Parts: sequence; structure tokens; C-alpha cells
Amino acid sequence: MKKKTLVSAVLAATIMGTTSVSLAAENMFSDVPLDHWAYDAIAKLAEDGIIEGYGDTGFGGDKAITRYEMAQLVAKAQANQENARAVDKAAIEKLQQEFDSELKGEVQNLRKDVDDLKSRMGWYADARVRYMGNKGQLGTDKPNRHANPDGSKNQFEHRLRLGFWASPDKNLTVDGRLKVENESWKHDGWGSSRGDNSDNHKAVELDKLSLNWENAGTKLAVGRTEVSLGQGLLWWENPIDGAYVQRQFGPKVTATLGAGDLSAGGWQKYNTNAQFANIAIQTSPATKIALSNMHTLTSDLGSGYNLNQYSVSVNTQIAPKWNVIAEAVTNNIGTMGTGDNHLHKNGLWTRVTYGKQDWKTANTWQVYGEYFALGNASVDSKHWGHRLNISGGNADWWGNGGYWGDGTRGFGLGVDYMLASNTNLAVSWYKLKPYDEAAAGFSKYNDVVLSALTYSF
Repeated sequence: MKKKTLVSAVLAATIMGTTSVSLAAENMFSDVPLDHWAYDAIAKLAEDGIIEGYGDTGFGGDKAITRYEMAQLVAKAQANQENARAVDKAAIEKLQQEFDSELKGEVQNLRKDVDDLKSRMGWYADARVRYMGNKGQLGTDKPNRHANPDGSKNQFEHRLRLGFWASPDKNLTVDGRLKVENESWKHDGWGSSRGDNSDNHKAVELDKLSLNWENAGTKLAVGRTEVSLGQGLLWWENPIDGAYVQRQFGPKVTATLGAGDLSAGGWQKYNTNAQFANIAIQTSPATKIALSNMHTLTSDLGSGYNLNQYSVSVNTQIAPKWNVIAEAVTNNIGTMGTGDNHLHKNGLWTRVTYGKQDWKTANTWQVYGEYFALGNASVDSKHWGHRLNISGGNADWWGNGGYWGDGTRGFGLGVDYMLASNTNLAVSWYKLKPYDEAAAGFSKYNDVVLSALTYSF
């Protein structure tokens, strides 16, 4: 085989199937003349097995090739030079000096390709260990079905989530996340003989998997997608199986409309289809208000479970370290279940925060105080799709259809401290009572406490 044919055959094997083929084809027969010494050097390296995969492919061995193509052959030789003899290493070094600029260009192109790939896909994760004291808001001062011998429902909870995203096109994004949650040291408030001590065998769940299209201020999300409404009193960072469309109207107004199954989060055992809407208005650089709605359409939980919630909320930064959140809700539902005359459909939640917590900066912190006046039918305190650290009422018992409980009045204090970058310690405590003590038949809940250690990466 002629040396030029051998070189061209090696070149064909080297660039076949790479993105460089199109570049090579642009200037196929110039730059490196046929009598250039590099042909003999490359042919010798091929014969010595430093550049593999050659054969008589009929690539055009009697025609000159470009310097860029020759640089590809040199790069292949460099990759295998640990197996080369001294004479071959000398040839590789000489070739490297000759085609140095082209080799640097190839490296830059590879780095650009890697950077482009990294910008189009990635992964994220978080891990949390949390202790919940009196999670179900059980009462203590009356020996009836609201109260129990120990007056609390306590447990440790562990959660690990692993997410990924990819952008197959400039307007398309795929976002998915897997989740596993376990519980241990459980105490159901009725004595250890009645409760399961642990639940450490839960399967990995698909927490999120959505296809998102965005263009010119419009976003369409389809699949198991994460949704937040208002400031979180109705629904916050939890999945819904369905779709929504979001539209940006100028720099200050964003509107969202969608529908789906609320049971995607795993707390509801039965399908619950709902529609939702949200209008967020940035009234100033420091203040955002929102109007939100969550309305159940059908539910396998039965006709007694209805939500037609409307809320208005505000989030304002009143000073560099002071932030105020307030959200009011009403549930425009009819009568249902037992105890209809005790359904209270209005609610209010406020939070005042002081501090400057930065999730990526160690030793930053914030403290906050909260106030609640949540009617027993104002929020869903059983399935807990909202943002609050408390359930919103003792809805885990079997009265009133098992959905509405007795609501909540009271206050709480909390602190968030960044132990390290992306590592947060949260502690909070709540003093609560039923929304309507006379209707509930008791006057207080046992204190609710929460402590959580969360790490994201």
C-alpha cells in the first residue's frame, strides 16, 4: 500500500463518525502537499501500531489532506505514545511541533463540546433527617376521640431525593427526580403497643418527571410537575400529575393555569383531580402579591372531600433583613359529612422573618415568628400539600369525614442556621389550639416541635 494511501486510510478510520468530518470536507485537498515529511512519519506510526484501525478504504491516497486532518492523526498518535518506541516518540514530538496550532484548536473544540454538554444536562440532590413532635396536632385536655393518653404523635423522618435535568433543545427541558422516604422511632400517641415502631422499607418513588417547553415568555409543563401557588398556603413545591401553561405579561405579571391529579405526592391514597390558577404581580422590586385558586373536580375520596380555595397573598422585603409574608384563604365549599355546622372556611397565615440566610454561605441565619388562624375547612390539613411546618389541624382522626379536623389558632417561632454551605439546621416550636374551642370540645393541642438537618448538593 502506498504511504499516502495508508495515511488517508488511517485518517478515514480516525474521523469516521466524528463531528470533524464536515470540517475536513470543507477543504479536502489543500494545506499539506503530498511530498510533506509528515506523511512518511504518520505511515510509520501506523505500521508500528501506534495509530490503529487502518486499511485500504479507497479514501483517496493520492490527494493531499488538510492540516486539520493531519492534526487529528497526530492527536491519535499522542494518545497512544506510551506504547511507542523511542524513534516513534521522537516522530510524535516533531509532528506535535509542526501541527501545534491545529492541535490546540482541537483541544479548544473538545472543551467547547464538553462545556456545551454540561450546560445541557446535570443533576442535583438533597438529603434530610427530621424530627416531628406531635405531627398530627393531637389534643390533650379532654378524654375523647380528639385526645389520647400521651397526647402526641412523634417520629423521625428521613428523605433522599436525586434529580436530573436535560435540555435536548434550546426550548425544551426534561426535569426528573427520584425520592425515598422512611420513618423510624414512630409513636402514634396511643402508646407504643398501638403504633408501628418504624417504616424503613418504602420503595423509591418517582417524585417528578416533566417535559417543559419555554419560548418568548410562555412555558408549558406536562407530566409529573412541581407546582407552587401564592406563598404556599394552598400548595407549595409538590408534584401534580397533569399540565400547566404559564405566561409572562411584561416584566411584572405572571399567570399560571393548569389541572392534574393531586395524589402524585403520595399522601393521598386516591386520585383527586383538580384545577389550579395563580396570578403573581411584582408591584415593586421588594413586593410581590398573588391571587391563587385550587379547586377539586373529582375525587375518589368521595363527595365529602371538596376544595375550592381562593387566596390572596403578599411577600414583601420591608428592610434589608426584614421580610413579611401574609396569605388569607377562603374555601368556597358547601356542606358535607358530619358536623357540617362546624365547618369554618376562612384562614390566615403570617410570617415575619429577620436575618439574611444564604443557602450557599456558612454561618448565615434567619429567625421568624408565625401566626395562624386556620378554619378547619380552610386548608387540607390531612394530606399536607401546603408549605406550613404544622398540619393546620388534627385531621387524622375519623370525625367530619376524616378530612377537616378542628383547625388551628396560635403562633410559632423558628430559626434556620447554615452550618456550612448547603447544610441547614432548622428548629421550630408551636403553641396551638383549635380554631373553634367550643365546637372542638377541647382547648389546646400538645406543643408541636420540629428539628431538621438538610443538605443539598
